[in-house]
Amino acid sequence: MESETDEKPCKESQLIEKGLPLDWLVRAHSARNMETLVYLYDQRQKWINEDQKLILTILQDYENSGAPPIPENEPPLLHRRRGKVATSPECPKIFIFTCQLLDLIKEEPTIWDKVNCANFGYHQPMRQAWCSISLKLGGWGAMPHVQMLKQLYRRRRDQYNIDHLRLGKPFVYSEKLSFLKNILETAKSDTWSSEISLADHIEACEPKIDYEEELKEAPEFVQRIISEISSRIDQVSAQHSPETLAHYLTKCCNQTVANRERLAVSELFEEPVEQKVPEESKFENT
Repeated sequence: MESETDEKPCKESQLIEKGLPLDWLVRAHSARNMETLVYLYDQRQKWINEDQKLILTILQDYENSGAPPIPENEPPLLHRRRGKVATSPECPKIFIFTCQLLDLIKEEPTIWDKVNCANFGYHQPMRQAWCSISLKLGGWGAMPHVQMLKQLYRRRRDQYNIDHLRLGKPFVYSEKLSFLKNILETAKSDTWSSEISLADHIEACEPKIDYEEELKEAPEFVQRIISEISSRIDQVSAQHSPETLAHYLTKCCNQTVANRERLAVSELFEEPVEQKVPEESKFENT
């Protein structure tokens, strides 16, 4: 009887023999166009019934090896139709993908419901919502993929708001975006006041970040990094120029932010992913 240790390589080999695109995650991290978005979504649909954790492990191993995208897996060009999206249907594959994206966004009021959702605008819940959507669309929560999804959603939302709601023009995604109607019309009816204070402006800004809660929910190693940064700020602020201090803080913050994507994706799975603690860097004078 095979042990679990022997069974895992066997399953990995079976997935690879079935044609699993090893550069799937690599392409998610370099998503720049609709062709890539549609390609990643097609892969998700094709492999949805397989062990997703095992697939992610295979893809991460390939990416960590430094291997480039495989030319044979290059997404095919899509035949896009000319004319405004508002009045003419898009390429069928783009239309299907966009509808799926809008359906998933509708299920995440954290992203759009500023009236009824208490978590709207807060950094961590919004990040998790977008990473969840990215995972379901084949992007594995990769930040470039998330950014592409955000851009596509905002373009379609603005077209719906301006062309359809305000100008009354037909729009192919009007039914899919109808969940935004009350939110957008409420925002349109809000009167602008020149008496707004700085405190009110800060309160209204998005995304809202509850720093204390973010720190409480952060992994222990992140809390330790923040604590070290805080103590070092006190040490160096009295000894160095503002320019030197800014350079040092940038390096510290980059080490912390570098783990955001990995943490966001790990929370989508039941079992926590082992964290890698960034190496400490000594303060250097510039």
